[in-house]
Amino acid sequence: MNGRDRAEHAARERLVASLLRELDPPAVREGDTLRLTLPAGVLGVGLATWSPTGHHRLSGDVTLDGRPATHDEVVAAVLETVAGGEPPDHLAALVANSVDRTARYLDAPAHATGDPTRDAEQALRLGHPFHPTPKSAEGLDDADLAAWMPELGASFVLHHLAVRPDLVLAGGAPADPPPAVADRLPAGWTALPVHPFQARVLARDPTLALLEAEGGVRWLGPLGDPVWPTSSVRTVVDTVTGASWKLPLRARLTHFVRTTPPEQARRAVDAAAVVARLGALPPGFGVIADRGFATLDPAVGGERLAADLTVITRAPFPPGRPRVLAALLEDGPRGEEPPLAGEVRAAGDVHAWLRRWLAVSLVPLLQVYGAVGLGFEAHPQNTLVATDADGWPAACWVRDLEGAHVRRDHVPPGLPADSPLVYATEEAWRRLRYHGVVNHLALLVAVLGRHTVGEEALWATVAAVLAEVSDPAARPWAQDLLTSPTLPAKAHLRSWAAGRGEDPVYLDLPNPIRMGP
Repeated sequence: MNGRDRAEHAARERLVASLLRELDPPAVREGDTLRLTLPAGVLGVGLATWSPTGHHRLSGDVTLDGRPATHDEVVAAVLETVAGGEPPDHLAALVANSVDRTARYLDAPAHATGDPTRDAEQALRLGHPFHPTPKSAEGLDDADLAAWMPELGASFVLHHLAVRPDLVLAGGAPADPPPAVADRLPAGWTALPVHPFQARVLARDPTLALLEAEGGVRWLGPLGDPVWPTSSVRTVVDTVTGASWKLPLRARLTHFVRTTPPEQARRAVDAAAVVARLGALPPGFGVIADRGFATLDPAVGGERLAADLTVITRAPFPPGRPRVLAALLEDGPRGEEPPLAGEVRAAGDVHAWLRRWLAVSLVPLLQVYGAVGLGFEAHPQNTLVATDADGWPAACWVRDLEGAHVRRDHVPPGLPADSPLVYATEEAWRRLRYHGVVNHLALLVAVLGRHTVGEEALWATVAAVLAEVSDPAARPWAQDLLTSPTLPAKAHLRSWAAGRGEDPVYLDLPNPIRMGP
């Protein structure tokens, strides 16, 4: 298949898998064919593999009422079924946008740099397995993709906005500006790095123009060494120093406009402070901390402009050449097996490999959550794996503390009770289970199971590891995962169709860990 065919196949796979998970339409399985009764007719899809957690893989052609169906007909049939708040034509256009982008990424020439960390960050071509538009990018044209997208190996120079000290809102420990910026910066002023796309957007902002005319802000232009974007698109890494910044983009990627309200930045800084007070973390587990933030004070320019300028300074990547887990679990651009599948097979024992991974990932997540109530948004794109020379897990790193959370019944000392990091207890536990188990672990088990011993056998290993947890802080949460009949999942398709990106619908899935021994 060429890139277009593979992109359309991936989109259909995501739509059908999401439809089965979220809406459970009447279905009949006949051998390797699944027939779904939808409002548009009976949709027939070939099954390459069936997954107990919904990570099904499709094969062959698709039919509608017994006749061959086009890709657009499949998309329309699914969208008619989900029938959310957005107009169907608009939703179909978003799917087409995502497919166009995906096809371009799949057909692009290889752009390996020799840096395993960067190469993995810039190799995530297909995206979230349960999102209907994982690569849609509203507001970015084809030239923008070439200039700024990680999937195309982009690197570029950041713009900088100088802000007078009385107009700055900051928290934590924002980084010092690079020398090339400091040389142009008025004494005492703060330099905000700005993505080139965002600089173009803000060049038309009347409030910022007024502040510039009044002498409160000053554009310094593009300065400093080139940066490269990570898989999130808007987090960038300095090619020389390794410094990292999370930047706002007033563009809709998947179904979020990727700006950063100051409250979200405060959450990241508060989470980093909790981590710092923990002292030693569990062996093999690490956190890439968000060190500080700076922006234009909302009291001066308003909340929207503050969100358009908030810069979060992140610690550099740790040693050990860690790689983002999401890229290791994704098929290659020509349909090759996921990189991690071959590495685990070469290591020799998938059950032993999974045990080691759980020892540095899920078990420490539960230990930290039990000890201080702090949970991490440890989905595959926020999780990095470092392996030893033989391919065995050596360390797990989590990042993006903007998505961290503390449960209200266990606020750690030193954290204000009104911190945006504090969530209702039930919501905090739901978030950890969704991101760490349903989103992260279920994908890992599905991929490794597909290429080795099957998912059920690996879920039995997960259950065995959780049953062995003896840490008194972690054990109650491990027992909950062992015994709960369900686990929470975001209904991405329904949330997307209803325009509820910021307030997603959740659903309950059968707990595969409970299906263990």
